[in-house]
Amino acid sequence: MNKQEFNERVEKFVTVLRDLYLDEEEREGTEIPKIELNEDNLTDDFTAMIMAVHLLYIGITGDDTDLIGFTHIANRLVFQWLLENGGKEKGES
Repeated sequence: MNKQEFNERVEKFVTVLRDLYLDEEEREGTEIPKIELNEDNLTDDFTAMIMAVHLLYIGITGDDTDLIGFTHIANRLVFQWLLENGGKEKGES
């Protein structure tokens, strides 16, 4: 995936995530086409998703943390969630 395609993918993900917090008439991503699942692009897709959540975080909080700092925040949130939920991930008994 080239840089332009990657950046477009990040923008699609962040738009869809942001739209989840908006009323239907305020949403931007109503015309975003389906993304084809391609095993060759999975690493890029997951990286784009992480970057999109980072952009959403910055947009909501106004925090200027960089991407690495954000991954630390995400790790702390997951660790806290696991502690509060007995160390079980979603779907485990």
